[in-house]
Amino acid sequence: MIIILLIIFTFLFLHTIQTVRFLIGHFFETEEINDMVKLDMSVWQQIPNDQISKRKIPRYIHQIWISSNNKNMTEKFRKAAESCIELNSNYNYTLWTHKKILVWLQTEYSWFLPLYKNYKYDMQRIDAMKYLLLFHFGGAYIDLDIKCNVQDIITAMIPTNQTDYEPDIILHMGTEGISANTDIMISKQHHPFFKLAVHRLKSANRWFYLYHLTIILSAGPTFLYGIYRTYPFKDNFYYIPNNLLWGKLFDGVGGGTWYGNDTLLLIYVMENKSLLCFIIFIVIISLSYVYKVWKRIHY
Repeated sequence: MIIILLIIFTFLFLHTIQTVRFLIGHFFETEEINDMVKLDMSVWQQIPNDQISKRKIPRYIHQIWISSNNKNMTEKFRKAAESCIELNSNYNYTLWTHKKILVWLQTEYSWFLPLYKNYKYDMQRIDAMKYLLLFHFGGAYIDLDIKCNVQDIITAMIPTNQTDYEPDIILHMGTEGISANTDIMISKQHHPFFKLAVHRLKSANRWFYLYHLTIILSAGPTFLYGIYRTYPFKDNFYYIPNNLLWGKLFDGVGGGTWYGNDTLLLIYVMENKSLLCFIIFIVIISLSYVYKVWKRIHY
C-alpha cells in the first residue's frame, strides 16, 4: 500500500514540476518566442498599405457548434445566431460544425488534425478552432450564447477615431484580470497574435488536475491571457469596455454550458479568500512532504 501511495505521489510531484515549468514559460516572455514574434511582425508590417483586404478586418462572422453526443443546437442559441446573421447580412457567415471542421482541416491544416482529435473535451476543440479560424480568415468570432443588437457589428465596436486604420485585434479582458475573454474576438487576417496562439496549443494540451482548469489553461481564456501577456506588440490592439459591450452591442442569452461540477466549487473558493489561502498552504506543505519522500527514496 505504501509503495502504491509513493508511486502516486511521485507521479503527481513530477507532473506538478512539469506543469509549473509550462506555466512559467507560458505566462512569461522568453527570448525564443520574442524572436519569432518579431520576425512575424516584420513581415506583417511590410504588407503594402494599398492591400486594403490585408489592412481591414474582414467582414466575416464565425460561430462554432460541436457536440460529441450529437445534441442539437438549442433554440435560444439558434435565435441568437439568427440575430447576428440578420443584422449583418452583408457579412460572410459560417457556423462551423464538427464535420465541417474535419473536412476543412484535412484540406487546409492536416497537421492540426491530430491535436484537434486528441483533445478530451469539446470545449477544448472549440477554443482551439477559434484561434485557427481567426488566423486563417480574420473577422469576428462570437459565441453562440451571444445575441447581436446592432448592424455592422465590427464597425460598431471600433472607436470612431480609428475607422480609417482599424485595430489589428479587438478583445475584451476578463474582469478578474487573469483572462482574455474568448467569447467575442475580432482580428485581421493572418495576424501574428493568433499565429502564436495556434503555435502554443500543442504544448498546452495537458491535464491540469481539474476539468475546469484543464479547459481554461489548455486552450481557453487563461491560455489566451498567457499569449496576451507575452505578446510584445499590443499597441494596435483595442480593448472594448465591458460596459459598452453588454446591453448595447450584445446581450447574453445564458452561457456556461461547458461548466462542470468543479466549476461551482472553484467559484466558491475564489470568492472566499481565507479558504483559498488555506488550500494553497496545504498544497505547499503536501508538495514539500512528497519531495522529501521522493528525495529519500532516490538518494
